[in-house]
Amino acid sequence: MFHVLLVDDEPIVKIALRTMIDWDGLGFPICGTASDGNEALVLVKELNPDIIITDLKMPNLNGLQLIRELNELGYKGKIIVASNFGEYELVREALLLGAVDYMLKISIKTEALIEQLQKTAKLLQDQQLTLQEQVTREQELRSNLKSVKNTMLKEYFTNSYHDMEHLLQNNAVQLHLSSKTCYQFYIHLDRSTAKEGQKFNISMSFIENMILDLMESEQDVEVFQVEANAIIVLIAKERLLQCQFEPLTFVHRIQSLIQMYMTLEPVIVYSSEIAGYPEARQMYQACKDAIHINFYEAHSVIFYHDIDLKHDMDFVNYVDFSKSILHYLYKDDSASIMLMLKTFTEQAHQNRIHPLALQTFINKCLDYIPLCDNKITVTNAEQYEGNKNKVWDCKSSGALLAIAMEALEDLSFWTDVPSSLDSAVTRKEIADVITYIGLHYRDKITLEMIADHVNFSENYLCRVFRDQMGLSLIQYINNVRMNKAAELIMKGHTYIKEISALVGISDQFYFSRMFKKQFGVSPTDYKSHVTQASQQKKQKYQSS
Repeated sequence: MFHVLLVDDEPIVKIALRTMIDWDGLGFPICGTASDGNEALVLVKELNPDIIITDLKMPNLNGLQLIRELNELGYKGKIIVASNFGEYELVREALLLGAVDYMLKISIKTEALIEQLQKTAKLLQDQQLTLQEQVTREQELRSNLKSVKNTMLKEYFTNSYHDMEHLLQNNAVQLHLSSKTCYQFYIHLDRSTAKEGQKFNISMSFIENMILDLMESEQDVEVFQVEANAIIVLIAKERLLQCQFEPLTFVHRIQSLIQMYMTLEPVIVYSSEIAGYPEARQMYQACKDAIHINFYEAHSVIFYHDIDLKHDMDFVNYVDFSKSILHYLYKDDSASIMLMLKTFTEQAHQNRIHPLALQTFINKCLDYIPLCDNKITVTNAEQYEGNKNKVWDCKSSGALLAIAMEALEDLSFWTDVPSSLDSAVTRKEIADVITYIGLHYRDKITLEMIADHVNFSENYLCRVFRDQMGLSLIQYINNVRMNKAAELIMKGHTYIKEISALVGISDQFYFSRMFKKQFGVSPTDYKSHVTQASQQKKQKYQSS
């Protein structure tokens, strides 16, 4: 349906046109009439007609002047002019100005009028289709540019090898905060806070639209996903103040909206003032690190400056701590071990020890304890190794205590062990070998170097190591290197040559073959393989 406006200073012409055809029935309802160009302009703004049929000669504002005014207004409809004999020059000018057709008042017929309206309707339909296609293309372009921008920002923030030159290489992408003082908000959404039975899915576009609605601007805001469950929000300081928000009040507002609409409990870490993307990248790492305080105690809002986690466990060493655990293991006193571990984690909390340092410490103890006394044996080696691996997945100090206790339950004692000095010394020396490898796996270490370190012959060292550990010394070194390489990959390192060098292997192709032999997948596919396996495991767990 296309609405028509009739413009003519002669009432008889308008009456004749009205009665000539069934306008409504044909899909061309007349929305209004005007006697000159001025009246027509008022009605155009009010009614926005699709088709205007106008006389050329009228008082006040004639047809040509009307067309010019409509062009100035950007009128998108179609104009048909009505003329008398002898007005060919006027008609010609009207067509040049954009009129689509003309008709002679004196000779107009019903069939011709209907045909003319239908042709004009076809032009309007084609125009609307073209406009819609253009809008669709523009939307796709904006969406693609947004996707490219999000990918570029994610890579820049999470990959230390990408610099500002890499970030600025795409001229089509606009970076609004390069020279503005802004605040950063690191929003972490934990699936464990979702209600039972609720499907967990971070809708970045939903959160982005929510923030843009609050800020009323796209020029002073950046929102992009940096991790599977985390989003970075950068907001210009001036815009935040214009919207009458302080950083903390904004955090509380976003929290309440996410809780209301997504039924999730977000943890938000916010920053002090920063300037530009390089500072924002450094702040992202600080915010990401600060959130680890929740390993010890739950916080939903964190100011990054309040958290300073240390990686040095300077108040205890793992050898003395392991011997203390061993003391209670001899007595089968699990209650005292639990108390000792609990006190230790509380000390770590008080000393602001990073959870990764605490997990590393516990794993060193679990490595050391079976080696420091020849009376100790691991009942179930596979289960013991599995529990050691679970240590890295612990999200809280309570979970870490439970896994450590479960691992220690796999240790038992031989009652009839020979008390020969050689056996006891061997245990100690193997522990020294493992420590040496842990410190030097990045270097080019040889059997000769390790044997000299523990004052053994190479043959004797290889034999006792295999007897004690169940695998050759070379296999153990390779396992350590491959496990360290896997850790680097999971932390975001992507260059195979660099990873290979960091674990002490100069030939990246040899490294790739070794890695695939141990893990069954290539280094480049490892992270996605682990992620997919983890998701499948979680889905299986949820469905069980």
